Formats: sequence, structure tokens, C-alpha cells
Amino acid sequence: MKSFPRSPDGNASTSPRPWQHSILVSIVLFALCIQGYAQQFRIVVAGDGRAQYPWRDKRPEEDVGGLNVAINREICRAVLNERPQIMLWTGDIVNVNETAGKEDDQKTCALKCGLKMWREIINPLLENHIKVLPVRGNHEVHWHEQRNTKPIYITSASAAWKEVLSDLVPDNGPENEKGLSFWYAEGPVLCIGLDQYENRRHSINTQWLHDVLAKNTAELKKPFIFAFGHEPAFATGGHHGQDETLAADPPKRNEMLQSLWDAGARVYFCGHDHFYDHLKAVRPMPSGSIEIHQVTAGTAGAPNYAHERPCPVDQGWMLEQRELCDLIYGYVLISIEGNQATVEFKGRESNGEYQVKDSFSYTSAGQ
Repeated sequence: MKSFPRSPDGNASTSPRPWQHSILVSIVLFALCIQGYAQQFRIVVAGDGRAQYPWRDKRPEEDVGGLNVAINREICRAVLNERPQIMLWTGDIVNVNETAGKEDDQKTCALKCGLKMWREIINPLLENHIKVLPVRGNHEVHWHEQRNTKPIYITSASAAWKEVLSDLVPDNGPENEKGLSFWYAEGPVLCIGLDQYENRRHSINTQWLHDVLAKNTAELKKPFIFAFGHEPAFATGGHHGQDETLAADPPKRNEMLQSLWDAGARVYFCGHDHFYDHLKAVRPMPSGSIEIHQVTAGTAGAPNYAHERPCPVDQGWMLEQRELCDLIYGYVLISIEGNQATVEFKGRESNGEYQVKDSFSYTSAGQ
């Protein structure tokens, strides 16, 4: 019969041995971790809040300084009511165009002024300790003139972005993209902001993405991964065709989606087209199919787009449009409870309220 150590009074000791104490501590820490993740964690995704071009029809909203100020403020109030921990912004904050002036530095000044105005609009979110994480859209890189559809680079666009928003964007991107691409981890989530314009167009730094995802697997161990950028991975059939999205560089785009899938990500968020589009993309592979949901929501105040045509065929992928809401303003809400994430699009009603128009859920395949 196994004997137990005796205490000084002769009774069997009930104190745990060192190895038993270690197991108890591990169990308690694991339970606390699960309990923390079990509480609901919320993220809002929004983007494309820029103004209309001044030479086009005026809108009833308040377009000032390159922004749709009225809808930006309204969405900001709605986000406050959602009480999220994080807001992801998918680009196109300010419309810089020929009305800014003839000189290059006047275009740069217009960009900085627009970014500062947006910064003031979202200040209530920051004051309520909501982490705001923006990436650039094409309108933070280019300016436009009325009789020339070709975009023209804004001088020192990257420097202007960093000057105004450097305290919002983590400084952990690739060496030549610091303050532009980044990652941010909180609670059960890893958010990855992907700049698609620095030293390239319609593509991302895939090696850096690999490294971030490897870091999550080895160290961070966040079960939910949300990558976001301005341009869709697949053209939606809207205003922007394949040559104006990540589909312009299929090998890089496919490498990005493969890496995200392998790491446990299931949704990619973007804007660029000014409507809501939920697209399921499946790529059959010998080792097993990839299935990514692309959520396009360029609906934070930019001129509304109508869905013009079916999404184009993309070689090697089966694309299925799950939901479409065009000619509408709105934002996306992600709610995480335990190992389940629910993604909802909330669109604007005529009374200014935002109601659920689309919803889907999935279970974490992460760490």
C-alpha cells in the first residue's frame, strides 16, 4: 500500500507536492484564459468615407474637405453604441482632386487636412478606448482631375499618412512599410492591416504576411485572424474590375489566401467598391479545398455604387455571391463568443438607424 508523507502532528499531509502544485497552477491559468475568451469580443469594420467628386452631382450629405462628414459622424456614433474593442478602417478616407490647387504640395496639404478632419471625427472612439486601425485606400495615394481618369500620385503621400496617423498604426510592418502595413493582437484576435500601394500596386508583401502568421502560430496563439486591406481579392462585379483589385496579380493573391487559410483565417475584409458584397471563394486543391469569405463593405459615406454585373470568372476559383446590398451606407460588426465568430452587415435605414442585412457565423480553426 502506498504511504503518504506525515505532517508534524502525525496526520497524513494534504499539502500538494511541487509537481502537483504546477499542475494546479496550469489548470487555473488555462481556465482564466478560456473565461477571458468566453466574454464577447467585438470588432467593427468600416471604410470608404470619402466625399463625392466636386464636378459630379451634389449629395444631400455634408461633403466637406474631401469627406462625407455627416455619414462619418453618424457611423462613429453607431460604432460607439456597439461598444467594440477595435475598429478596422479599410481605406479611402479623403478625396483629393484638382480643386486642392495646381501645385503638388497643395495636394499633399489637402490629404493631410482631410486625414486630420477624419481624426477629429473618430476622436470619441479613441476617448472611449476603442482601438482604431486604418489602412490606406487608393485615395490616400492618388489624386484625380476631372478630364483625366488616370490617377496621379500625391507627393509624399506615405509621409503625410504617417505624420497624421502614426500613433494609431502599430510600427511593426515590413522595413519599407512601417506605419502602413501592421499587425495588432488583443484578446482572442490577430488583426493584420495590409497596405497594397507602397512600392507596388494591387498586391501585398506576402513574405511579411507569412512571418506574422508564423509568429501567431508560435507565440501569439490567437484563434481568430482578421486580415483587411482596401482592395478586394476578387473583383465583385462592381465599379472596379479585376485590373483594379488584388486579382490583377493572381499568384500573389493566391499565395496570400493560402497563407491565411493555413493559419486559420476564414474571412478577408475590404472596401473599394461602394456597396456590401459577401462572396464565398472556394479553390479545390489536392491537399484539400480553400474556402475564404470575402466581405466588401465600402459603405461608410463614399458615393453609392450600384452592382453593375456578375462577379467575373477567376481561374481556379469557384465564386458564389452570398449576399449583396447596394446603394446603402453601413458597417460590419464581428462578435466573438468562445470559439464562434458572427459577422453581420448593418445597413442604414431611412430613419438613420442601422439594421442587420446579412449575417453568417463560423467556428475558429485557429490555435
